[in-house]
Amino acid sequence: MEPRQFQFLASRLAENGAYPAEFRTAISRSYYAVFHFGLDLLDSLGFSIPQNPNAHEAVYRHLNNSGDADLVKVAVKLGDLRTKRIQADYRLNMSDVESKENAKMFVHSAESIIETMKKCCQGKDRNQIIRNIKDWKNRITK
Repeated sequence: MEPRQFQFLASRLAENGAYPAEFRTAISRSYYAVFHFGLDLLDSLGFSIPQNPNAHEAVYRHLNNSGDADLVKVAVKLGDLRTKRIQADYRLNMSDVESKENAKMFVHSAESIIETMKKCCQGKDRNQIIRNIKDWKNRITK
């Protein structure tokens, strides 16, 4: 499955939803669209992330150590979106993840994150990003 299908669903739920569960699900699916897009992107750069509970942190760390200012910002936004996803999925007493406005905001943020990742890693800086991540991985394994 293509990760953007999660984003398409999230967008539909945020736009057309009427119930708290729809808005919570929109936020959750937006996060997973970004997360899986990041996994696929890193794989295309030659970095295989194990599919386990640590994968979320691994995607964040790889992007955060890419040496690319835009990807570092993406990592921070991904972390923020993950926090909202956890609130949407597990913190049923939190009502801010139940509003249409917030759901639309997080869906839009996820779209922006995906576009930034795509632009950065398909552009002229792709090889430098790969080198930076490899250098970081070498430093932490010594």
